[in-house]
Amino acid sequence: MNQKSSLQVRKRSLVQKSKLQHHYHRRKGSYRFVGKNMLQLALSIGVLGLALFLVNHYLIDIDAWMAANLAHLNEIQVYLVFSLSESFLGLIPPDLFIIWTKSLSEPWLAVGLLSVLSYGGGQVSFQLGRWINHIPRFHQWIHKKYEGSILQFKKFGALVILLGALTPLPFSPISIISGSLEYPRQKYSLLALSRLLRFFLYAYFLFKI
Repeated sequence: MNQKSSLQVRKRSLVQKSKLQHHYHRRKGSYRFVGKNMLQLALSIGVLGLALFLVNHYLIDIDAWMAANLAHLNEIQVYLVFSLSESFLGLIPPDLFIIWTKSLSEPWLAVGLLSVLSYGGGQVSFQLGRWINHIPRFHQWIHKKYEGSILQFKKFGALVILLGALTPLPFSPISIISGSLEYPRQKYSLLALSRLLRFFLYAYFLFKI
């Protein structure tokens, strides 16, 4: 078989595999799942942007309010609070910290640091999920509290991690679930890198308001 024929065979094979993947994801509902979450993302960004615009222009200066409420903390303490939040169930919305960076001398550098800390928090949450498997009471609590997310994860796997990293879906609980369900760490770590992109995209949007 000459080189040209070999390339044609490989091309047909790739096309066939692509078609099979397309039909598989279509039957599984992956496209519908992604579309639904992308719509929710667009709506949440729109609502957040409108709310921030109205509050900032008609009620209070958000930047000044954030600065006043975090004035008693130095930057290291704010980063520490953020890391703890991102590691343990994501109790504080990360967008509040992105808004806080606007008051700093190097906001984009701060956003980059937040993104790295969030990624690290996801790794901590993932490991917590692994440990939870050895503590029956916590294992049962997590699986009961996040039953819906666990069902989605079992069905869509990687898509849930990717969307959790990019969208307002709770990233820390999804990371805990990933670890609890013994998802491969290498695959999780690769997919979770999209968390870095999420912070810069949101920062670009929030800085424009």
